Amino acid sequence: MKRDFKAFLIVLFLFVIVIGSSDACAGSIGEICEEKGINPCRVSIVVMKAKRKLFFYLDGRFVKTYPVVFGKNPRQQKLYEGDNCTPEGIFRVVSKRVHEEWSRFILLNYPTWDDVKRHRRACAEGLIPLNGEQCAELGGGIGIHGTYSEALNRAKVDWTEGCISLFNGDIEEFFPYVEHGALVFIFP
Repeated sequence: MKRDFKAFLIVLFLFVIVIGSSDACAGSIGEICEEKGINPCRVSIVVMKAKRKLFFYLDGRFVKTYPVVFGKNPRQQKLYEGDNCTPEGIFRVVSKRVHEEWSRFILLNYPTWDDVKRHRRACAEGLIPLNGEQCAELGGGIGIHGTYSEALNRAKVDWTEGCISLFNGDIEEFFPYVEHGALVFIFP
């Protein structure tokens, strides 16, 4: 079972690489879905940190690509609160809301059990700074959201504390389709 899931991830990763080489589809999500005959349900999101892109899927079919920025330390895997890294792995949407500063906010189930194990291992290896006599906490509150400064996102400045940020118009476009439990894959 575990091997089948890893194979699925590899196929998905290669599929995203192929899709990622093309530009974003033109038109709104509603128009694209109508044109492709896609029922706008069962959302999944794939984020490729190296490409600085978010790939949006509905009902298992690619719909659209959006540019993104990350935490101030975008290349590393998140290990602890305050490291300004964006986590990598497989997550689920746990809630979403309108946000007063960033337009929309989609909360992910970070940390997962894999993140907890990684944190414990890194703490035991002395890779996490101490807060008193204990390692810095793992943190939480990671999500996908809009921006307070479109100029920062346009300039590709990584400004968050670990979240994924899009232009406000972009997140507002796909926000209505995202449901509780939707899968979010974040790759290096």
